[in-house]
Amino acid sequence: MGWVLSNEYDSHDERQIADFAKFPELRWLDCYHWVPAVILAFLILLIGGPAAFVWGFLVSTVLLYHATFCINSLAHVFGSRRFDTPDQSRNNWFFVLLTFGEGWHNNHHFSMTSCRQGFCWWELDITYGVLKVLSYLGIARELRPFRIPRNKDLGGIQCALR
Repeated sequence: MGWVLSNEYDSHDERQIADFAKFPELRWLDCYHWVPAVILAFLILLIGGPAAFVWGFLVSTVLLYHATFCINSLAHVFGSRRFDTPDQSRNNWFFVLLTFGEGWHNNHHFSMTSCRQGFCWWELDITYGVLKVLSYLGIARELRPFRIPRNKDLGGIQCALR
């Protein structure tokens, strides 16, 4: 968890993610990432009172952070590797269920620009499903799913994504 507490990783090279610069909402969130959380916390407290604030904001935020830390730490230790990536990332079904698809961590490191982490039909990826719905509503756009050529063998597993 030290990587999240360290200030060493606060900055980034904007040239590596230049395509994000065309979205003003992402540039705004980069500077004011705390604003949506504060607004949500205030609204939950206002509408539901202290108990709703504790369970609906504090507890859920702690669980979300721990799930994120789990992926970025433990998914480099436990699980299986379909792709030979230099970072020892791994796919793990337990983490998939815990994080709605983010547990396909080796897939993610193999194709980092893909919004889809479950590459095969049987790889549950609820996050990708939500992104697809948001794209149909016009909220999310320019999704970049990783497409596997039909029936291409990926580490001994047949995938039939189109």
